[in-house]
Amino acid sequence: MFCETRNTSVTFDKINALNNISINIENGKITAIIGKNGSGKTTLLRCLNCLINPTSGSLKHKFNYPFPMLFQKPVTFQNTIQYNFEILSKIKKIKPAMKWYKSFNLYKISEKKIDEVSGGEKQKTYLARIMSVDPEVIIMDEPSQNLDNDSTKKFINLILDEKKNNKTIIFASHDIEIVKRIADQLIVLDFGSVIYKGITKNFFKI
Repeated sequence: MFCETRNTSVTFDKINALNNISINIENGKITAIIGKNGSGKTTLLRCLNCLINPTSGSLKHKFNYPFPMLFQKPVTFQNTIQYNFEILSKIKKIKPAMKWYKSFNLYKISEKKIDEVSGGEKQKTYLARIMSVDPEVIIMDEPSQNLDNDSTKKFINLILDEKKNNKTIIFASHDIEIVKRIADQLIVLDFGSVIYKGITKNFFKI
């Protein structure tokens, strides 16, 4: 088990962002979190990644420390694509894993300034950056945003390859087709509460 929450709530300024969440996240599985805007997806991701402490309830975690996470608005350095890709591995003083970088053909635009490229190229850079450190647990918030169809297909194939390596993968998304394609387990949030948790394919049969 990667982590387990029991009656976990998170409150900001007396407003409940998460309400009595009780879920299990399994090792080596892909778990998707879906819900409307403001339903608590990002808060739950951050909580599961030890970036937010629960206001009440419990969180049992296999590691008890955060992993590099893809945020909806990643940090951007006003430099080249290459610099933005390499910065995380340099901070960790390791050789960057190049698989995602090469798959997205980022080497073709490596010397371009990041503010000169499209939103999709930026997103591919952020995805490759997170994966450059080969994290044991992959946590992503809206990973497919701004990606075109071809890049989305590459993303799906890359994630499924990571699963074959027994990675634990947790992501939040509005892209239901991606969720159907890759997620083993599904958590559906509504106003901070879980309204479904279980096998993905079973939910879409409802």
